[in-house]
Amino acid sequence: MYRPACYREDDTETLFAMIRAQPFATLVSANAGEPLATHLPLLLEQDAGGGPALIGHMARGNRHWRRLEDGQPVLAVFLGPHAYISPRWYRDEPDVPTWNYAAVHVRGRWRRCDDLESTRRILAASVEYFERDMDACWSLRELEENLVDKLYKGVVAFEIVVDTLEGVSKMSQDKTRADARGVIEGLRQERGAGQQRQDVARTMDNIDRTADNGA
Repeated sequence: MYRPACYREDDTETLFAMIRAQPFATLVSANAGEPLATHLPLLLEQDAGGGPALIGHMARGNRHWRRLEDGQPVLAVFLGPHAYISPRWYRDEPDVPTWNYAAVHVRGRWRRCDDLESTRRILAASVEYFERDMDACWSLRELEENLVDKLYKGVVAFEIVVDTLEGVSKMSQDKTRADARGVIEGLRQERGAGQQRQDVARTMDNIDRTADNGA
């Protein structure tokens, strides 16, 4: 991960919060020179030893899991808010176009969970996590038994024991307060401003720029 000093994020709790806020990840591995990637949700929890781990599942029809062995290194990429930044939003210093974004890279070791109990637990945890903010929460208990059985047979559950975390939050920290404020207002006011622009503006607004010597 490319992490210039002004953008790097090393605080573990901040990185955990970023993962929880944007849990849809890209899981990457390499086998005999062939890179493989799967897009899927991953939840952060503790492993048996009390350390951080990611849990998830993928479709049994996905060939990716068949290329993975227990203990094999994998990379999970979590992408946070991101948006194109136009130079016309700067107020102090002319500059070129860029892209603001936040991301976390998690490196760890894959472990397949073959037993039914682990599969049930991981699927139940996923449903509970993503249903928690729904107006009417759905539960696996609402499925008929034949559909539950079909679900368990159709997925492969797994755990990733976390080895390292790297984070970056590129949110115009290298700009003056005036330029950063111009970017924030530009993101919010631009015609057709979508949720991603709003999320970047909100993230930028929460950054402490008191050490900035700019105007």
